[in-house]
Amino acid sequence: MDLLSETLLSLKIKNMLIGTYHLSAPWGFSSQGFDYGFSFNVIENSCWITPEGEEPIELHSGDSFIFPRGGSMSLSSDHQVEIHPVADVWNSEEKHFEGFDQHPPGAYYETHWGGGGEKTRLLSLVFEIEEQSRSSLFNALPQFLVLRKHECQEFHLIRSALYAIAQEKTNMQPGEYAIRNHISEALLVSQLRAHVAQTHYSSGLLAAIKDPYLQPLLIALHKTPQKKWSVELMAKEAGLSRTAFAKRFNNILDNTPMNYLHQHRMELAATKLKETQANVETIAQDLGYANSQHFRKHFLRTYNKSPSAYRNSYS
Repeated sequence: MDLLSETLLSLKIKNMLIGTYHLSAPWGFSSQGFDYGFSFNVIENSCWITPEGEEPIELHSGDSFIFPRGGSMSLSSDHQVEIHPVADVWNSEEKHFEGFDQHPPGAYYETHWGGGGEKTRLLSLVFEIEEQSRSSLFNALPQFLVLRKHECQEFHLIRSALYAIAQEKTNMQPGEYAIRNHISEALLVSQLRAHVAQTHYSSGLLAAIKDPYLQPLLIALHKTPQKKWSVELMAKEAGLSRTAFAKRFNNILDNTPMNYLHQHRMELAATKLKETQANVETIAQDLGYANSQHFRKHFLRTYNKSPSAYRNSYS
């Protein structure tokens, strides 16, 4: 399995909220320091998005943007209109987002707001991704992504299915929330996949997974992290000399091969400690550490907690 598929499959989306914004010009609102991931997909007309610290970007029907880990931005009918806090939009219809515990996964809402002029319609997703399922590849994504209409071939089919189901408010069938949640997850995953596949990165993990030499090695490391890897074995897997491999790995990933391996093992260990009852010695052996003390040392250095303390913090 390729690393991108592995990452997307491992993402655990705890909650998803779906919404349609019916906006009429002039309109503009901002969201500051929003903690959850979110996206807006332009269904009709166009709008402007201004990520914090960036220049305004015009979006047209079929375009979308994603803040995978949350953030700050403003959205408007024109980049010169007055910008209101997003709370003003919600308060206009007595809607409030006070956390996912107030909504079932896949809940749907509609919002109408603006000055009464030209109409714009947006499909919104707000999502919470379980922290421990955020791999280093997910964390390597930029703060925000912009996808144009032609860049995600699956987007239009998935969006149409989600939009049709989400609007079916008068004939709710058993299991409706689950269907909405899974389809919205498919929409998000297809967008993240499209971004990685079509964006050129010169360095970092997103560059490494498409590098002809490092990609097969990373797949092997992720498939068999418990193997007794050495730099020589890694170089052989990559099809390079030891010197050329170490240089290429460091230039692209700004890391040493062995340190990368230990970091990946620690991510796997954290997941096992949280989700299983396996003892520390077993987890250490499963990840290739013959000496559990060596494993504990690496874990403490990575998470500033012993394995036992880390597990207890999630119990």
